[in-house]
Amino acid sequence: MSSTPDPQRDTESSKQQASAEERFAALEARVEALENAASKTSEANGFWVVDALHNQREQMPEGSVIFGGDVDAAGGSYSYQWQRPLEVLTDPDMWTDSFERLFALAHPVRGAILRRLLQSSAQVSDFIEEELVTSTSTAYHHLSALSQAGWIKKSGSGTYEIAPTRIIPLLTIISASEDH
Repeated sequence: MSSTPDPQRDTESSKQQASAEERFAALEARVEALENAASKTSEANGFWVVDALHNQREQMPEGSVIFGGDVDAAGGSYSYQWQRPLEVLTDPDMWTDSFERLFALAHPVRGAILRRLLQSSAQVSDFIEEELVTSTSTAYHHLSALSQAGWIKKSGSGTYEIAPTRIIPLLTIISASEDH
C-alpha cells in the first residue's frame, strides 16, 4: 500500500508545528523577561547595605556592622545610623558596657514601658493608670534601671521619654532578635 501525499494534511501539520514553535518561542521570551525582572529587583532591593560595606573594606579590613532607621515614633521623626568596625565590637570593654545596657531591657515590665514610650512621653501616673505597673515604687524601680542604662530620660516636669538617640537602636535590637 503506497502512501500519497495529502497537501491539506501537510499544511495543517505545518501550521501546528509553526504554531507550537511560535508558542514555545513566546514562552521562552516570557520566562526570560521574568528572570530579567527578578534579577533587576534583586539588584535594586538586595544586599545594598552589605554591598556598601564591601566597598569600605580598605578602611576596615576586618569588616564592620551598620544599622540605621527612619521612623515616626514617640511624637517625633527620627533618622539615625551607626557603624562600628569589628575590632571595636569585639573589645571586652564594649561587651561589658553593652551587656549592662541590654540587661536593663531584659524585663517584661521595662519592655512594656518602652513600647508605651514609643507612642509618646508619659508620667509615672500614666504607667499606673494604663496598668503597666502596679505602684509608683515599681514604676520608679524600672524607670531608674532604664534611665541608668541610658534608654530613657526624664524632663523637668517629671515626664519620661526614650532618649532620641536610643529609639533606632532599641528598634534595631528588637528587629535583630527576630528569628531570622
